[in-house]
Amino acid sequence: MRPARALLLLALTLAAAACGPTGEDIENELERQLRSVSGPWTGISPTLTLDFQLQQGAGNAVSGSGTMKEVAAASAVPITITGTFQRPQLSLTISGMTFEGRAVQATFQGSYTSVGGISAPLQLTATGYSRDVTMLLQER
Repeated sequence: MRPARALLLLALTLAAAACGPTGEDIENELERQLRSVSGPWTGISPTLTLDFQLQQGAGNAVSGSGTMKEVAAASAVPITITGTFQRPQLSLTISGMTFEGRAVQATFQGSYTSVGGISAPLQLTATGYSRDVTMLLQER
């Protein structure tokens, strides 16, 4: 290869590398995304779906509202959410849910370390009733 051509190839390679994001750029962007839980979320399981908005409050408090729908139900029902986010741990209590014909309260705890979401049991409870449903929560 002629020296001039080799220099041109080297210059083009360096220019292309300078234009794209570096590993550090990607890591910084992921870090920024995982710093907050404020915004729209969706929850997916084989038996129910959640659609809600979270806001971060004072300290590590979070709250929100949205809807839940059991797969077999005709329509969604409104839910309210309270909890905490002490990075990376997200803990939520969800009120207003109806599951298998009964009013239940749900709790969810997981570690928010991936933009892929948080997979953990959604614990549904009512008087004389308890059930865990595997849930994937994802920020949209």
